[in-house]
Formats: sequence, structure tokens, C-alpha cells
Amino acid sequence: MRFPFSLFVWVASIFATVAASSAFGNFSRSCTGVGLVRSFFLGATCCHPEDDGTYTESANELDLTMCIGLDQTSGRMRWEVYGKFSNYCTDCTIYTPTGKVEHLLTCSCEPLVGGRGPVRSTLNLDEGIANDWGILKCAGGIAASPRGGGD
Repeated sequence: MRFPFSLFVWVASIFATVAASSAFGNFSRSCTGVGLVRSFFLGATCCHPEDDGTYTESANELDLTMCIGLDQTSGRMRWEVYGKFSNYCTDCTIYTPTGKVEHLLTCSCEPLVGGRGPVRSTLNLDEGIANDWGILKCAGGIAASPRGGGD
């Protein structure tokens, strides 16, 4: 049975899209000890498989200001390379909703436009942060440093 080349390209693009979307995020499923360190760093110990079938753990910290920005109109945090949300947001906390696995970041953020005061903003960290062989990475390829190495 022969298929037209365009069908092959379409099927290949579907598989590539699914692989790309499932390959990123969901760090909470393979990391423990998740929390904020020094206000705007995500600290966690993440595991990764070794060739011999065992797992190794790596403690690391990811500078969230390199991953998250702020929509200046709405005051909502968003995924943005070198976003520097810390210039606009304070009082950040990380929590896990009851019965869930993912980690949510909540901050009080002050947009530059509108002058309406601080806005409480929440961002699901599992949508933009992944465990890449024990190292936390955010969308855009920014990677974590070993825990304690970000000073």
C-alpha cells in the first residue's frame, strides 16, 4: 500500500508535536524537596536514570527570573526567557493543590500599565519547567545550577 508523501509528512508532524509537548514540563513527577530558595530560585532534588538501571539524584536551583516574565497590562506572570518577573512581583510562594502533583507559583505582581495596584498571579510551574537528566530547565533552554551554586 502506498501513501502520498503529504500524508507521511502530516503523520510525522503529529508525532513530533506530541513528542515535543510531552518531553517538556512535568518536573514534579521526578523531583522532590521542591521550594523557593532566596525568593526567586526554584530548588529541587531531581532523579535521572543511569545506564545500569539505577537512578541518581541531583540537587539544583533554577533562577525563575530567567524563565518567567510579566504581562504588563494584566499583571499576570507568563513564560518568558529572561522575563525578570522579580522586578514586578513580591510575596511569592509555591504550593501543590490537594490531590495534585504539580507545583504552582503564586505572587503579588504590580503591572506598569493601568495603575490599579498589585494583582495576585498564579503560574503552573509544571507547564514550563522540566527535569532534564536531573537538571531543572525552563522553556527556552535556561538550566539550573547545582544547589548552592547560584550566589
